[in-house]
Amino acid sequence: MRRFLFLILTMLVAPQVFAARDVIVDKVWMRESVPGQTAATVQLNLYVTKDAKLLGVSSPLAAGGEIRHIMKRGGKMQQRILRDLKLAGHSNTLFGERGLYLMLTGLKQPLNVGDRVPVKLELKVGGEVRMIETVAEVRRLELSYKHYNDPAVMDHQ
Repeated sequence: MRRFLFLILTMLVAPQVFAARDVIVDKVWMRESVPGQTAATVQLNLYVTKDAKLLGVSSPLAAGGEIRHIMKRGGKMQQRILRDLKLAGHSNTLFGERGLYLMLTGLKQPLNVGDRVPVKLELKVGGEVRMIETVAEVRRLELSYKHYNDPAVMDHQ
């Protein structure tokens, strides 16, 4: 009898557990702000198991949020604000790399090292709009050019 009840309970709970795993967010962080800074990018990895659409980003510490795509055209860098971003099923999107950025605008306070900034992602997964809540750790601002992978670029320390 216990085994039967366990099986029934598992069948009722399991769909919600698997549904929660349609979206996985990790490695969420931001850089500390400098005086007068009014916007900051959120770095994160977003993995979806089903086709989805990112509709927006927000935080109580910012007036607004934007999805931005930065690309080089005609030798000049251009940025475009996206209304939404389609995400293919079983794909991992890295924000903060390859020209895709999540930007929090109108910062309401400075971001200091060690702060934890609440971030909400609005996604449409399988026809259902969902809010995914996460927290971004604020890291130290580094003035380094080593990430360019060019031996001719040297740090000035």
